[in-house]
Amino acid sequence: MRTVFVEPFGDVWSVRVDDTQPQLFARGREAENVAKRIAERLAAAGDQVELHLSLRNGQLAARFVCLPPISDDDRPLLVGGSLLARPALKRSADAPA
Repeated sequence: MRTVFVEPFGDVWSVRVDDTQPQLFARGREAENVAKRIAERLAAAGDQVELHLSLRNGQLAARFVCLPPISDDDRPLLVGGSLLARPALKRSADAPA
């Protein structure tokens, strides 16, 4: 599985695939759009792709998975979304670690 990251990089935003050199963008929205296009292209080539979007403070804001098309008539499928609205998971004292 490939991973595409959108992260703050100083005053700009970076988009990188796995451990490659990042592409830099002035606006987060622009970086997010490019990252989604990259994920869709990789999925169209047959790779499963995870897309991680971070906030300015570095917190993971959203995670998507982009799946390859099932047939030649299909497009890659991007599923997932925001992690910000989820309540924090609490472990019970009885739950194993």
